[in-house]
Amino acid sequence: MQDKQFLSPNEIASELSVSTSTVLRLIHEQRLPAIRVSERIYRIPVAAFEKYKAGELESPSRARVSPETKRRPRIGAGESLPEAAGRIGRVRSA
Repeated sequence: MQDKQFLSPNEIASELSVSTSTVLRLIHEQRLPAIRVSERIYRIPVAAFEKYKAGELESPSRARVSPETKRRPRIGAGESLPEAAGRIGRVRSA
């Protein structure tokens, strides 16, 4: 069986005997390197976790993104909203 290359925040929390919230805080403070898989899912490389436990992590550094890298567009970004027709809440007079 192949060893894992990445751990979830829950697995890290169990290993360190802390809450998952604490692990997520370490990730957000950039004290524990992690890869953001989606909006709410993070994975921590095993090698980075081992360095963290041993106290061998260097100062936090963010991943560098090249200027050619395109950001994914957000759904609905830049679209204008329709204006109210003015009929909502009006009472018709006979």
